[in-house]
Amino acid sequence: MEDKRLSITELTLVGVGGILGAGFFLASGIAIRTAGPVVILNYLLSAFIMSQVFYALSQMIISKPVEGTFRVYAEDVLGNIGGFFSGWIYWTAGVFIMGSEVTASAIFTKYWFPHVPLWVFALIYSILVILVNLMGTKNFGEIESWFSVIKIIALFIIVTIGFLLLLGIFHTISHAGLKNLFIHGGFAPHGIKGFLGAMLMSLIPFGGVEVIAMSSVKAKDPKKYTPIARRRIALLLTTLYILSITLLLFIVPWNEISTKESPFIRLLHFARIPYIGSIMNFVILTAALTTMNGAMYGVTQVLYSLGQGRFAPTFLTKKTKRDVPIYALALSSVGLFIAVVFSYLLPKDVYECITSATGFVQFFNWVIILYTFIKYKNPTLNKQAKDVFFSWIAIYLIFITLLGTIFVPKQKVGFIGGITILTLFYLFYFIAQKIKLFDRW
Repeated sequence: MEDKRLSITELTLVGVGGILGAGFFLASGIAIRTAGPVVILNYLLSAFIMSQVFYALSQMIISKPVEGTFRVYAEDVLGNIGGFFSGWIYWTAGVFIMGSEVTASAIFTKYWFPHVPLWVFALIYSILVILVNLMGTKNFGEIESWFSVIKIIALFIIVTIGFLLLLGIFHTISHAGLKNLFIHGGFAPHGIKGFLGAMLMSLIPFGGVEVIAMSSVKAKDPKKYTPIARRRIALLLTTLYILSITLLLFIVPWNEISTKESPFIRLLHFARIPYIGSIMNFVILTAALTTMNGAMYGVTQVLYSLGQGRFAPTFLTKKTKRDVPIYALALSSVGLFIAVVFSYLLPKDVYECITSATGFVQFFNWVIILYTFIKYKNPTLNKQAKDVFFSWIAIYLIFITLLGTIFVPKQKVGFIGGITILTLFYLFYFIAQKIKLFDRW
């Protein structure tokens, strides 16, 4: 059984794969146009929020390594409603994230094969991700690790090229440098409204820490490896994110960045690198597929945990010899295909609103995780006053982020959609309790 467990390197790379997705390469352009150069502070605050959620999860895992992690902890602290809410909210968000990522992957692939229908690539990638997850934890970790390395190398290359451009190695750029942050309307051209409006898009690239929590209990030594992986992942991604965004803004005027393509393509165009479109397309495709792969693993594990807690049909707890919750994977796969169908049938703006609402719900789950950590009592949990203080700060910042969506039209609809989803879950829980639905499963 030991050889089926994840090593510390695999756990770290699975974590990077679960967090570093297409969202950073694409959503960063929207965040920059919304806020201007002050978006650097948005990313710093987002990194702080992510690190606190990550820290809370790792501390609870160290004290009680258990399958289902954050859902089980929420149930321990907040009761049945906490376990129900945390699990089903995460599953719903994860399914729609997979739907949007597989749709994006199909669109990226059409860059090379423009005459092939989108549904063909969407179907191929969906089947591929299901097959990878059928292989079991060890094979999932190895495949996710290889793709994560590609994304990390891509960010390192972007940062390196950014530094070389600043030094004038390729050619001289007259406006490059610190002054580029201030000469196009100031550091915060859209004021506090722009800053708040960019918070959600700057936080989205940090989403995915729940996947690491789910996979950490599959590590060879969860209590030892989890905090090590947390520190490595948080430091690596925060450094690469902040450096790449800062260098981008040092070189490319923020008001020239398009929201229709990755802003890093514009940066690399300054270096006049041949075939840059295909190179970046491959990197973003890889990012989308690995995020989708990690999301499938996460939603399968949480659905299995919901079955264990009797908040879902108990047959979902059945596993294969490879330790795969087969029926939980099957139901999550059905959810994926439904999400893909929605992505084609619904008007573009409607689907964008749904995915925006999904982001809203996903980060609301972070509030549940942080509050669970604050109230979590375990003799082996080394929780200090400063830990609780920083968790409260992170909770307030998440609420500010969610309220900030009101300032952006499409995100405002997502805000309303997110509130609607939470309300429906709340009503479903109490109806299910009333008719004792969970007891019948």
